[in-house]
Amino acid sequence: MTPAGTTGRGIAPSFRRVAGFLSAAGIAVVFALFVFGVAMRYLFDRPVGFVDEAVTLISVWSTFWTAAFVLKWPEHIAFDVVYAHVAPPAQRALLLAGATGFVILMGAAMPGMIDYTLFLWRERTDVMLLRLDWVYAVFPAFFAVILLRFVIVLRRLVGADWRAEVAHWSGADLDGDDDATAPKTPEGGA
Repeated sequence: MTPAGTTGRGIAPSFRRVAGFLSAAGIAVVFALFVFGVAMRYLFDRPVGFVDEAVTLISVWSTFWTAAFVLKWPEHIAFDVVYAHVAPPAQRALLLAGATGFVILMGAAMPGMIDYTLFLWRERTDVMLLRLDWVYAVFPAFFAVILLRFVIVLRRLVGADWRAEVAHWSGADLDGDDDATAPKTPEGGA
């Protein structure tokens, strides 16, 4: 029997490992295709047209997949010059303002982004003839995941244990998992 509140504790790290594996596999495929394309073009003088398009598409998909599912908040690039030099209550206020603004703006933009992506079914890529709605589906999916993650951040910031979320954003628990609901240990761990 698992303690209350820990039933999902093993799911997030397992999913992150699988997502990380898929990200690494995507980059490995990009590398292999790139080497194959260079070899075909310069060693065998028989360029392969799909390689450039495939490398571009897989790179974009891998990048957005990694940003949505693998990276923790402190690992993202951020402009935190002010944030790093203020007290935790001010950090909380900054995080609340930023997360709220992001949720409102991206929530308002999502219907248009989804509509435009669905509209692209009529067009295809030049070489591989892939439908553009499938090619660009990564963008609304990425923003939907990030939007959901920010809603969870807002919920944690307005809760009683907001200091743990602020510490998480400061990178204090970078080796820990993104799940701030993990039970506290007596040794002062997660």
